[in-house]
Amino acid sequence: MAQKTLLITGTDGFIGKYLKNYFKDLGNKVIGTVYIDKSGEDEVKVDVRNREEFDEIPDIKYDVIIHTAGIVDQRAPKKLIFDVNAEGTKNLLDWIGDDKCEHLIQMSSTAVYGFKLLGENRCEETKKCRWIGIPYMKSKAKAERYIINSDVKYTLLRMPPVLGENDSYISPTIIPRLLNGTFFFCGKKDSLYSTFYVKNLGPIVEKFIKIGPKNIAVNCTDYEITWNEYIEEYAKQLGVEVIDQKKSIFSVFWNWKNKHYLLMLSYSKFGAHYPNDKMKEFINFQPKYSWREGVKEAVEAYLKNSDMPS
Repeated sequence: MAQKTLLITGTDGFIGKYLKNYFKDLGNKVIGTVYIDKSGEDEVKVDVRNREEFDEIPDIKYDVIIHTAGIVDQRAPKKLIFDVNAEGTKNLLDWIGDDKCEHLIQMSSTAVYGFKLLGENRCEETKKCRWIGIPYMKSKAKAERYIINSDVKYTLLRMPPVLGENDSYISPTIIPRLLNGTFFFCGKKDSLYSTFYVKNLGPIVEKFIKIGPKNIAVNCTDYEITWNEYIEEYAKQLGVEVIDQKKSIFSVFWNWKNKHYLLMLSYSKFGAHYPNDKMKEFINFQPKYSWREGVKEAVEAYLKNSDMPS
């Protein structure tokens, strides 16, 4: 890929930090925005809730802007989730205007499908949520609508929970519960699950940069396996046995605020399967890295870092 000038928002986050390093290693000029961490080299501190703070970013023409900044913690206040995920995206679009960017790549989420994100064969034509859903779902769907209704050329990458070193959701849900014997299944074990290992993201984004903006949304996943196969690999890497214990779907009512419990319950019962045929059609995608390698990496990082969330 010819050298590009990129802006990546949220380079103090799991995905943004990875993408910054990936594209810098390819020789591109990369400017990042941070909020929680102190700004480092080629980084600017920006609160996306404040439109004026975008003016601190170098005022140059960017070949590509990759928007990763956002809140994924579903326990965060509803207003904060919308202010960052939806209105923060709108502020970015307002700042981009007509002349700052040739291609916006949005790190979106399969959560835009609302509660339909549970199940199998959830393709891109699945209707997005608007009124029904938890705040995170609705905020990501609203962000997509802002982008689609703008004049900015775009690509929307809808990702499931991302796997990798220090990932913030999927591994901290599975690992400690396998270790302490509280992991469980609900219903059948062979529900389909779409994985996504963060190391496969860089090559995907690179290919979408090469083909240019097509104003499309695609499911950004790498492998289709069963939920049981996924859990067995975590157990193998941890050196533990998976205890065959089950919970009723009705237990959702007294565990509604426990995001880790809900993930285990719903993914086991219904699956979380998002075919990536559309993405393959556009960029001829074949994953370079195995999801098993991602599980191994996540487990090793978790065991080394006692401060990881659980």
